[in-house]
Amino acid sequence: METLAWTLVAAQILTTAACAAHLTRRHRHDPTGLPRTIHRTAPVLLLTGALPLAAILPIDAPALLWGLWGVGSTAAALVYAAADTNRDLPRAQTAARSRGTTSA
Repeated sequence: METLAWTLVAAQILTTAACAAHLTRRHRHDPTGLPRTIHRTAPVLLLTGALPLAAILPIDAPALLWGLWGVGSTAAALVYAAADTNRDLPRAQTAARSRGTTSA
């Protein structure tokens, strides 16, 4: 069970890094699809943050494992917050209004 916990925490960190790279590279110059991509990556970030808990809680997990899980969860929250902030930038709002995806 401890091996499963380590594997899930490693997958959490790798998935968070992949989502950050995807959000950064895909919408750097064209922010029109950012809201849709955020809504697609948010469940992935949430799922990979919650799955390791099912394996960590029943075992006597080492502090390093808890620390890595905390780092991964914090990083996932920061990735989502940065993407959400980029969505609210004026250039993203202008692009979304021109497509008609937001009101006001």
